[in-house]
Amino acid sequence: MAGLTKGMIADVKRKGEIKLPEDFFKNPELKGMKAAMVIYFEKSGEIRLIPMVKEGGARVRLEVEKVNPALMQTMTSLFKQHDLKVLFTTGFCFEQNRCVYEVYFAADSIREKESQIRDTINSIPGLYKSEFEILELGLEW
Repeated sequence: MAGLTKGMIADVKRKGEIKLPEDFFKNPELKGMKAAMVIYFEKSGEIRLIPMVKEGGARVRLEVEKVNPALMQTMTSLFKQHDLKVLFTTGFCFEQNRCVYEVYFAADSIREKESQIRDTINSIPGLYKSEFEILELGLEW
């Protein structure tokens, strides 16, 4: 009987590569897949792999006064305006008035959209610091 998921134990210390199951490439839901976003969580060591139908992507990290509806509305508007597909978001507040919001998204023609995205990000009220990192196929850690 087919399950919802597949699992395996990999000896990542001896072999630094993991082979994806053949079913992954045969999955009809991934027919338009162009690449995959790989996200490494430095603190926990967890890795996520997210299939993408867009050709490129980026990571935005914001340090803000607080994660509030205005911030979320600005980001939602940004995603819609530039056809950015959100793949993963996370956030936490480490002080009463200091929060980190991080989002990974996929996009076509990301370099052409970069200055407009940066302008929108820099207009966010209560922004202390921002990072915008374009992630491109072939550039690895």
